[in-house]
Amino acid sequence: MRVKLTRRRFLLLLILAALIAGAVQLNRTQLWEDRQVYAGWRVQRHVILPTCRLLDDQHKTREHGLFGACAAALEAARREEGLAPVSTHLVILLHGMGRSPFLFRDMERALRAAGFDAVAVSYPSLTRDIAGHADQIEHLLEGARDVEKVSFVSHSLGGLVVREVLNRNGAWRDELALGRVVMIAPPNQGSELAESVADLPPYHWIGGPAASEIAAGPPFAPVSPEIEVAIIAGGTDGGNGFNPLLSENNDGVVTVSETYLPGASDHIVVRALHTFITGDPQTIAATRKFLETGRLR
Repeated sequence: MRVKLTRRRFLLLLILAALIAGAVQLNRTQLWEDRQVYAGWRVQRHVILPTCRLLDDQHKTREHGLFGACAAALEAARREEGLAPVSTHLVILLHGMGRSPFLFRDMERALRAAGFDAVAVSYPSLTRDIAGHADQIEHLLEGARDVEKVSFVSHSLGGLVVREVLNRNGAWRDELALGRVVMIAPPNQGSELAESVADLPPYHWIGGPAASEIAAGPPFAPVSPEIEVAIIAGGTDGGNGFNPLLSENNDGVVTVSETYLPGASDHIVVRALHTFITGDPQTIAATRKFLETGRLR
């Protein structure tokens, strides 16, 4: 059982609050979820209001209204503007709690240049549980067009969402081949930081249902040993970690051992903080290599 000191718990809560609240302040994507993606375009549904919008690949709104109208507008654009994905290998990028697809901008660009149809998906990570997020991703995959294979790249909470999606063996698995999975800084074994402040109500007010699930810890959805999964953790070269309040090497939020997943094909540690690890050049290069070859190095 981990020791919980009042001062330590208070400082950890401040760290979590600053990370999540700061991200939300800059992140309007908590209000919109992607329901359909195609060639960089996306149909999004508002999380609260009964309305949708169609965004083009420059993030400009092309249609606004009911889902059917936006989906029809996307189909019209596909025909009239000759839209086509980069390839038939779709790579879904899933951000972490309170984060934005914007943090995947360099990763997305690099994977597209490598020939993958990479899409950083927007989902309201602070308002639903892991199962609810998996529902959204399943809906998106079931509506995928011109796709033959799908791989996943996740950050933090996104890794637990991917685990839930893959464990369900949904209808989309009959239509799409499954590629590889890269989990970046995933709390696969729970989170010491979250557990330390789990009995403080502000943690749950800030992080929502999924944050409560992370604090409660495993078991999370199992991953079939047949699925190729790689883990990229953040930490320091000396092994002390960025956050001295955590018990071992860490990226400031998640410890290295918390990222472990039994049966994973490969695992590396890069010198990067939790929030910025997805844009780290070593992370990007290793992710691309694993998607192409099944090895991070």
